[in-house]
Amino acid sequence: MRIKEILALLEEHFPTALAESWDNVGLLIGDGEAAVTGVELALDVTDGVIDSALSHGANLIVTHHPVIFGGLRRLEAGSLPHRLAAERLSVISMHTNLDIAQGGVNDCLAAAVGLGQLAPFRPDGLGRIGRLARPLAPAAFASQVKTALGAPGVRCALGQGSVETVALCSGAMDGGMVEEAQAMGADALLTGECKYHEFLEAAHRGITLVAAGHFATEQVVLPALQALLEGAGVERVFPSAQRDVEVFF
Repeated sequence: MRIKEILALLEEHFPTALAESWDNVGLLIGDGEAAVTGVELALDVTDGVIDSALSHGANLIVTHHPVIFGGLRRLEAGSLPHRLAAERLSVISMHTNLDIAQGGVNDCLAAAVGLGQLAPFRPDGLGRIGRLARPLAPAAFASQVKTALGAPGVRCALGQGSVETVALCSGAMDGGMVEEAQAMGADALLTGECKYHEFLEAAHRGITLVAAGHFATEQVVLPALQALLEGAGVERVFPSAQRDVEVFF
């Protein structure tokens, strides 16, 4: 199998057309004609992920976050793109298209925390809104999220009522999402990270806000990607060796 065939498979499920205009997705480094010797999955390209790919004999890394972003002006020794090129490793990145697409990050996050009856949170398809099987107290919902995601900790503004309808946005939320979630009837908003003033806004509105960590809310998609690739006959797919660099004390 060639890298371009894996790219086509991923494009079928997570079209680049769904990505935000500012994003950088697709085959970012490498040769689409190269034969695949193995696929390493990760949220990000790190030196540890590169080391893992090399140890597995994998020449393709599939990530969520783009390894080239915001304009690359130089390819300097010591940079990750330079090391990837020097090691002849290819990288496919799926970012906001993987967030938005059906079966992508937000659907996996919703499934992990027990949400059903899902619908898009925003008109462009970003995020999800759904319902828990039964109402939970705000603290119980936060605890359920922490356990389900294996998060080392969660930051919360606990709302005034029980939690049944939940809006979510994996990774980092945008400004205005607290107000949008409440307007859509959500009792809680789940995200990875947010600012202090968004907690203040949630407390003012009486809506529960849970920030469970950028890594924790996105790593849930990696097993789904592995299942997709293996189900399509891709051999030697390796789960992520990446670990969260944020440490909670």
